[in-house]
Amino acid sequence: MEVAHQNRIKAAANPKGFAAKRIQFARAPRDCEASDYYDSVYTRESEHFQIFYTLGEGPHATIPAFIDSLVVALEEAFYFHTKTMGMRTPMGIDTTNHYQKPVKKGLYPIEVAEIDFLRDPYYVVGGLACNGCYGVTYPDTTDHNKSAIIIDNDFRYVPTLGQRETSLVKDGKTCYYPVSSEVQYNHADGFSYVDDWAKAIRVTAFHELYHAVQLRYVSLFDHWIPWIEASATANEEIGVPDINDYVFYVPYFFSKIDLVPLYMLDSLAKYGESTLYLYLYKNVDKHFDRDIWERFAKTPDLSFEENLEKLLKAKNLSADSVFHDFATRLAFSGERSKDVDKKFWVWDDQPKWGTPRIRSGLNYNTYSKEDDFYAGKDRSNINRFEPDTTQYMFRYYKDGEPDLENYKGRASVLLFKGNTTEICRIANTATIDSINRLTFTADSILWVFSSFSNPKPIPEIVKDSTLRAFPVPWRGSGMLCFTPLPDTKKFIEIRTSRGELVMREPYTKTTHCISEERIKEKMKPGVYRFRAGASGKLEKFLVVY
Repeated sequence: MEVAHQNRIKAAANPKGFAAKRIQFARAPRDCEASDYYDSVYTRESEHFQIFYTLGEGPHATIPAFIDSLVVALEEAFYFHTKTMGMRTPMGIDTTNHYQKPVKKGLYPIEVAEIDFLRDPYYVVGGLACNGCYGVTYPDTTDHNKSAIIIDNDFRYVPTLGQRETSLVKDGKTCYYPVSSEVQYNHADGFSYVDDWAKAIRVTAFHELYHAVQLRYVSLFDHWIPWIEASATANEEIGVPDINDYVFYVPYFFSKIDLVPLYMLDSLAKYGESTLYLYLYKNVDKHFDRDIWERFAKTPDLSFEENLEKLLKAKNLSADSVFHDFATRLAFSGERSKDVDKKFWVWDDQPKWGTPRIRSGLNYNTYSKEDDFYAGKDRSNINRFEPDTTQYMFRYYKDGEPDLENYKGRASVLLFKGNTTEICRIANTATIDSINRLTFTADSILWVFSSFSNPKPIPEIVKDSTLRAFPVPWRGSGMLCFTPLPDTKKFIEIRTSRGELVMREPYTKTTHCISEERIKEKMKPGVYRFRAGASGKLEKFLVVY
């Protein structure tokens, strides 16, 4: 079950005429109106807001201290979004949806109510209940610039399964309503928002008010993208950094980003994309998102990724390089955070983020139990893998050696040895020659592959077209490779220094590697010569172990 912010803003506009006119549950008499579930509606005004709430008993009741805290949090969020970040000012609707109260001109309306039991749930949350919302932001029916916010009154919600009902008596009628029995938690620091509701108020005020800001630029329902939630979630972290509510969503982002591109993130993963916002805020421009939303206002049909690329280009930055740097820094999350200096982290909370999904670079799937590999005879391709990423994605591979002949995107390798970590950028395929030599001495390695705007193949730059072996000398560990091999030949011929044939090794790619086991089986220490095919000049290489 998805909880917390999953539906803070409904995913689609309510079909015309499909609003719930009356609150009805299985045992509720049809003459119980929404207004039967609360008594007097009070209002509290501040410089920029008008808050509507009810006290006493019933599903929507709150306490004065809750409203006191909400006023402070809302004004703090308003100042941060409009003054510090320079975003457009939210505009309020004229009449509130739940309590049906007129809004004072110039003020933005906030209602405090049980979100899982609203007057018009289909319009506000897109269904009968939100099941885990801290708050919701919804627009005016005719003008997306105008909106309103509903804040949950106690940070409990109605469970999807095992619902219970209770009742109240109003004017002689018994009116039933569902019990909000599930408690909202801060999973990063392990406390209940029911007990510490002031913190829930603060984080929700920053998040929901940012949605109201976004609506000043574009209709979110006509142009829904994951960035809507990602940017709102990041703003709550930047505005209220001591609460860390966003940390809960980062592992969901890790679990999806190597499977689907950014624009396809859904469910809880889209909130975890807030890590990209935090990276750009820290490393590119604190006001970059203001530029993103201004671009949306002019061209709402462009994707977030396209707008980001245009923004970075205007700053003379490569979107591919920026995205790859983000992916590389993100690799040092969770336990890996201790492997680099803190200044290399995306954000100070990175040790709390968990570990990204890491794939194996060892290509076991190419073998069946009947293959020679399992008999210990041939492991020539076990370390080779072909990295695969789709545009706007990144992936991590542990160990192995990448075949970059058909790869498009950016690549790096992280070398871990003792207490040191070396980050090597792969500028071209020739770089692999030197990197492979370094990987032999590393305790472990992690490959980083990313792809963003119109990904291009990693260029193959060979200063000398003469065949060469690497590493030379080969010292008894890892694979021995040969490159660049012509596609007009089918095998490598290896001979002793006296001309005796040692082996003919078939190849299919421009670089071919032979396993450590096979080398030791066929070659003793000494000088050897090789060539592609059965004729031509022989090149020397040395085996030492």
